[in-house]
Amino acid sequence: MIDQGEEILRSLGFNQSRVRHHGDVARLEIARDEMWKALNMEVFDALSREFKKIGFKFVAVDVDGYRSGALNEVLTQIQISTR
Repeated sequence: MIDQGEEILRSLGFNQSRVRHHGDVARLEIARDEMWKALNMEVFDALSREFKKIGFKFVAVDVDGYRSGALNEVLTQIQISTR
């Protein structure tokens, strides 16, 4: 699903982006300098439609944007909270 989602983002013209899989939620990280491309209803509709086709129930755009190591931030928080 991740590979398919990242291909969807590339096909919509996003060069630096990631898809994060959170169960039935796809969290999209898009480079902040490309975020403007996502912020219109036509692209929102395309993202919703295409990500639901590949099995996600919900699609969220991460307002913090793309950042390398973002998944590690979550893992570190989980490790700290379980100690």
